[in-house]
Amino acid sequence: MVPPRVKSLPEEVQQAIACAKLDWESTADSLPLLVCLLDERCQALRVNRIIEAWRLGRVNEVTGRDMHTLLHPGGCDPACLLGAQLHEGWKRLQGGEAVEFEINDTLLERTVSVSLRPVAAESSRSGAARVRAIMVVADVTPLSAARAALEGLNESLEGRVQTRTHELEDANRDLQKEIARRETAEEALRQSRNDLELLSQQLIQAQERERRRIARELHDSVGPSLSAIKYSLERGAELHRQARHADTQPLLERTIERVREAIADIRSIAMDLRPPVLDDLGVASALEWLSREFGETYTHIGVHTRIDATDTDIPQHLATTIFRCAQELLNNVAKHAKAQHVSVTLSRDFNKVTLIVCDDGIGLPQPNSSGSFGTGHGIRNLRERAQMTGGKFSLTADQGCGTLARLDWVFGLAQQRA
Repeated sequence: MVPPRVKSLPEEVQQAIACAKLDWESTADSLPLLVCLLDERCQALRVNRIIEAWRLGRVNEVTGRDMHTLLHPGGCDPACLLGAQLHEGWKRLQGGEAVEFEINDTLLERTVSVSLRPVAAESSRSGAARVRAIMVVADVTPLSAARAALEGLNESLEGRVQTRTHELEDANRDLQKEIARRETAEEALRQSRNDLELLSQQLIQAQERERRRIARELHDSVGPSLSAIKYSLERGAELHRQARHADTQPLLERTIERVREAIADIRSIAMDLRPPVLDDLGVASALEWLSREFGETYTHIGVHTRIDATDTDIPQHLATTIFRCAQELLNNVAKHAKAQHVSVTLSRDFNKVTLIVCDDGIGLPQPNSSGSFGTGHGIRNLRERAQMTGGKFSLTADQGCGTLARLDWVFGLAQQRA
């Protein structure tokens, strides 16, 4: 059965179709996108006039080109990335899948977004080629540049955030260290205050002990002598009143002798408090005098003195400290060491003064829980005396030397010149 012949369309319909066609072409040509209709062989059937704006050819000249040649009319590298992606996209398009990709093409000198959309195949009554796909190419160079700039800004911002985070972390660590340092300093300050309070108490106790000792010595030695002198003078006055001059002479002689004894006692007390030789000559001479007096007082202990420094070698601000430390150490030897020999050494190097007192006695007792030796304050006072004047005190025991006490003072450049 032969199908009935299709009648020709009315003229007004044909005009309407032609007008619609022109309107559609005008609309497509005004778009900023490259729109291309492709046949089943991937060849261009129609292209809008943006192809001319992109300088890829004239509209009536590009028909029949494949979609790769349409975009690269002058040819390109066989390994062209755009050609590879178009080829892969066409294969996916055959399966009815829409394809989109974006690429920065050096030949086009722009970044483009390519979209491939399949078109449903219909039989053509006129036998013309059938449209199988639409390719839309958009110039997204500004968008790509803006996106790259945004990514760069984000990276820069992230870098700045990381840098600032590291700076804050470093600042936080420094702050934590500063807090720890200040806490340590505050603890050291509290400890110093406690030590100062203890030292003040010990100083007051030492002053009271010294006052009691002086009062006892005055009462026991000078007091009886003065009482006897007073009685003798009163007795002499009574004898003189009775005109017994012969009895007065022996009484006056005994009184004079008692006055000499009282003067000697007072001189001895004064020498114990502070020997004049310490102020008149210096600490080196004072140590020689102290060692000599110690040997005369404790005759069972042999005293060896080695003074390798002169009075002028020792700074004036250390004189009293060195003398008192040596005095305290010799008193400890006499009271506790049970020694037969003791040596006193004073030396001055270029930048250091050293005092050493060494005996061959019974040595040191075992330290208690606080690290101190014994229950007295003598060792602590020696250590504090040294620290207050910038020195260092050490106490050791050895087989060949029962106890060795050492005090060192190291000077800076300004003190060396002084």
